[in-house]
Amino acid sequence: MFGLFKKHTAIGSSDTRTGSDADTVEQLTVPLKATLKPPPTLPPPPSHRLEELATLVQSRRDRMLRASLVEDSGVKLAQKKLEEQTNGFGLWGRRRLLTGSLRVQRGMVPKLERAFDDCRRILGFTAPVELFVKADPTFGAFMMKSPTGPLALGVTAKLIEGFSDAELRHVIGHELAHAVFDHSALPMPLTALIEDMAGAIVSRPKQLELFLWCRAAELSVDRAGLVCAGDVEAAASAFMKLSSGLDGSFLGTLDVDAYISQAASIASAPVARRKPRDDDDSVEAFNTHPYPPLRLKAMLLYARSDAYFRVRGLVPPADALPIGDVEDSVEADIELMETSYLEEKGELPDLLRRVLYCASFVTGTIGTQNASGEEALPDRKRKAIVALLGTEVFWPRPEQAALTTELDDKLDQVKEKASRVWRLQLVQHLTVVIAADGTVTGDERSAMHEIAGRLGIDGRVVDDTLRAASSPFV
Repeated sequence: MFGLFKKHTAIGSSDTRTGSDADTVEQLTVPLKATLKPPPTLPPPPSHRLEELATLVQSRRDRMLRASLVEDSGVKLAQKKLEEQTNGFGLWGRRRLLTGSLRVQRGMVPKLERAFDDCRRILGFTAPVELFVKADPTFGAFMMKSPTGPLALGVTAKLIEGFSDAELRHVIGHELAHAVFDHSALPMPLTALIEDMAGAIVSRPKQLELFLWCRAAELSVDRAGLVCAGDVEAAASAFMKLSSGLDGSFLGTLDVDAYISQAASIASAPVARRKPRDDDDSVEAFNTHPYPPLRLKAMLLYARSDAYFRVRGLVPPADALPIGDVEDSVEADIELMETSYLEEKGELPDLLRRVLYCASFVTGTIGTQNASGEEALPDRKRKAIVALLGTEVFWPRPEQAALTTELDDKLDQVKEKASRVWRLQLVQHLTVVIAADGTVTGDERSAMHEIAGRLGIDGRVVDDTLRAASSPFV
């Protein structure tokens, strides 16, 4: 989260609210203060540095969505309403920091100071920032913007204790980059969710765009953290420590590939409710952060890009990936968090749910017959359908031939009307149902590939979903 009166919280951190207050706490230890070293004078950043960061670090989706959202009339009205509602609350956030944490002065926490100074130099960021350390047993960090005064960057004591210098630079660089890219100009999630007498001010499509922008913004600052760390392995290690809450004394081999594979497995564990949504309390498209495994995957992909080498002043190697290709891949991955047809209301989501049922029944009964000679849907496949669609889809149950005909007709409708994201989700959900009993026959696999092709989806999606369906500890 970032924005007015809000703190951005790193993965795995506590979500304790902080805010801002009165100017300064009276210094009772003047002699001690006089012995502290003055802050170093930073050289002015190169005039082109911010332009470099916007071009080579900021994610394409962050940049493009931000440009359109700030011009939207609903978003502008929401921001005006937000300013009216939050104005006059005083500097309560900063007060909470001053009364409940350590404000760092020169010489107090050398390890944190080194990381902060290095990141500020690398990012060319010279605006005033106060540093705070909170007594918290979890790994966490945040950036807070008050109505007046300097920015506040806070970290937990456990983060300083459990992170190496390079890992700490990754976290500090991540937080500073929120200020570099001015993400607080669109305070989230308040801008998307604020209401007036008529309800939500921002339309639901724009709400979804705002949350998508939030997730894209996190990818931008993850990249900045990597640039500040200057060490891909350290940045990955920081990510996994933040996700697990474990420091180096408990973590053994950091298997990055295994952690990233969790992202591929997300498709094999779809979320649904028995009935279409009545609210947004569990719709993952309303998350401000991408799934952690997706974030790490995106960051490591960026580390192979030509842009990453150029922003660090290096000549890209011959096998460096064009940044445009990286953006295409990353944007496809974060589609996993876009709203699902299983959660939505309307004729089109109803159509996709019906196609999932028909496809599951037609494919799942291949080669199966009960004692009466009728095609029989295995019990675990049936339970998988119920988990996604509810029991009502089974009544009344059409004949097998009717379901096959209906599927053949409606596949073309789905391809014509549904977005690629929803068609991709449908293929993944069908694969989950067919694989529910632990076995997938060659005929079932061929049928799923055929359905995927009819929907304009590469059949490899079926194979990838099957491969990621389970990963038991061995």
